[in-house]
Amino acid sequence: MSLLARVLVLGWALLAGAAANSLSDRVGQSSRYRLTFDIQMRAEYQGQGEVDPQAKQVMEALQEGMELRTAMEYERRLVAVDTDGTRTFEVRWHDYQYDAQLGGREIPPPPGHQDAVRNLLLQTARVRTTPTGRTVDVEYSSPQLDGLARSAQQDGGMPTFLPEEPVGPGDRWTSSAEFPVGLGAGNMTLELEHTLIEIREGPEGPIAVIELAGSYSQLQGAEEIGLGVPMHLQTSLTGSTLFDVSRGRFVDGRYEIDMFALQAAEGIEIHLTGHANGILELLDTR
Repeated sequence: MSLLARVLVLGWALLAGAAANSLSDRVGQSSRYRLTFDIQMRAEYQGQGEVDPQAKQVMEALQEGMELRTAMEYERRLVAVDTDGTRTFEVRWHDYQYDAQLGGREIPPPPGHQDAVRNLLLQTARVRTTPTGRTVDVEYSSPQLDGLARSAQQDGGMPTFLPEEPVGPGDRWTSSAEFPVGLGAGNMTLELEHTLIEIREGPEGPIAVIELAGSYSQLQGAEEIGLGVPMHLQTSLTGSTLFDVSRGRFVDGRYEIDMFALQAAEGIEIHLTGHANGILELLDTR
């Protein structure tokens, strides 16, 4: 999978949790979600000369345009609250679907995908977060979980974090979300700004409407990313979430990720572009 594809997949992985200024402290509370992402990617080539074999492979795979749809259902159950407010959630995956097309033609999942999915659905994770939903650590039930499970991990939060202090409509606060890019490129940290738009009355109580926006820009050297050419990577994330204030959990999320990557060496440029739309739905509560 290309660097751009890996980053997009990890992007939706970060959207799969739930965070709040005051997460529910009702032990045993469970929420089941469905997260769907539609991703489009394309590569363009400019310049003369020989292209690095690895970079050329990425370009040829994506020059016709790739569309990827993933859908995942998972359940988060609060199992413990420490004296300092740290929450421990058990996460269990119930379904994972993958559909991809290249130039309008269906392409199969990557090697080992089906085995990875079966293993994922048999396992659980324990996620510890602060009271505001920031991740403390993640522990898997099996060390055999591979890249898919780690991509699909519920690491304690959407990129939406509520502030440490009380806020009102119109107030803004900042945070950052860090996750690995893959292919030896280290971590990508998105600096995020959140805005509380309004508190509206929902069917079962007040709902907080929160908008967020974040960006990342980094020039990686050839030695750092291991692709034989330097890469400039730009990413932007925008979205909104609905949070059930009285029950301490998110009930809806809508997100967009735009990415641009430029690989350049010896007069040759390869442009990788990507766009992703994500939807988080609350399916069931207990």
